[in-house]
Amino acid sequence: MNARPGAARDGTDDSPLAAFRARARRLLGGEGRAELVVSPYRFNPLGAHVDHQGGRVLARTLDQYTWLAFRPGVDGRVTLRFDEAGPDGDGRDASDTCTFAIGEASITEGVADSRVRFARAATAVLHAHAPLERGLSGVVRGTLVGAGLSSSASVTLAYLTALAAANDLALDERTLVELVRRVENDHLGLANGVQDQMSVVYGRSGALSLLDVDHVAMTPVVDPPTADDVRWLLCYSGVSRELAAGSGFNTRVAECREAAALLHPGAVRLGDVPDARRGEDSLAALPEPFGRRARHVFTEMNRVAVGVDAWRHGDWRFFGELMDASCRSSIEQYESGGEWLIALHEIARETPGVLGSRFSGGGYGGCLVMLVERDLVDPVAASVLGRYVARYPEFAALARTFVATPERGVRLA
Repeated sequence: MNARPGAARDGTDDSPLAAFRARARRLLGGEGRAELVVSPYRFNPLGAHVDHQGGRVLARTLDQYTWLAFRPGVDGRVTLRFDEAGPDGDGRDASDTCTFAIGEASITEGVADSRVRFARAATAVLHAHAPLERGLSGVVRGTLVGAGLSSSASVTLAYLTALAAANDLALDERTLVELVRRVENDHLGLANGVQDQMSVVYGRSGALSLLDVDHVAMTPVVDPPTADDVRWLLCYSGVSRELAAGSGFNTRVAECREAAALLHPGAVRLGDVPDARRGEDSLAALPEPFGRRARHVFTEMNRVAVGVDAWRHGDWRFFGELMDASCRSSIEQYESGGEWLIALHEIARETPGVLGSRFSGGGYGGCLVMLVERDLVDPVAASVLGRYVARYPEFAALARTFVATPERGVRLA
């Protein structure tokens, strides 16, 4: 299990963040301290594939990040250096750079690099919201990109936060959520809801976040006194979600909307369907695959509701059972997930000490999230990872386990 270094006993800071700060200063050059945006990643213990249907979601931020060190520019140009993290957490020697003018940020035709498209789209959206006078020079690093932990929402929020700071703009939480939606829906052609950016914006270190996506509101579900009895253990499959083909995200969204219209005339999303039309008789009458899609969404909405109560009371075994049920429904009813994450979930279900598990990021690549008994974290990590790489030795160099420490939301640090 990978340890995360921190402050040494002599008072020096040997953390990855401190190393990144030092490297960013060298890459940026010049004098003075660079500003820093810390934008954590997220996972959702319950609430799979329901945000775009009007369902509530449980979220948690964790200690994997986008870090963006920057200095405000003197003109309207944005220069970014993409400083990728190597296996040991240090920056690689080679770093890619992009430069563009604020007024030309919306021009993405012919831009193949997704990192540049996100940067351009975020700049264009913020410029449309409040005209920007100053760009910035920045160094950006993602600690675990493509692992199904919303690194894309995290980096978009980092760009927006840095550009706003460079231009003395104040952006409240709801505005940040809406700006990320515009980036994804209007500029990148994604049918995403607002779950990912809400998870990051409203992150709390001592609570799960219950996200009401319809009203862009968050209710903290405070960790009970017994929360130290369990740990969040994540296993990265070694397969980047960005490389896992055939996710069918937009297709599933369209199928859910078609199911809603069939169940109740005028319904746009499954969340619009009245309770009287959500029963098994109504679902069985739907043609496939619409019945299965709706069945997953309705049962997942209920799992979130009862999961809130289970978390508040520290009923870890029941909460884990809900996670397992969520994952099985995602596989069988929503038909999401790739073989690697399905294999990890099956391994976790057979491992003593794992109370429950489910995919993060749809399960096509990325991480499995496990709720684990605290005293069994180390043997669980060794067993799950060992069995996984025995089945998929081609991922032995990349797959890893780590305990996810709860974090706060996006911020200037």
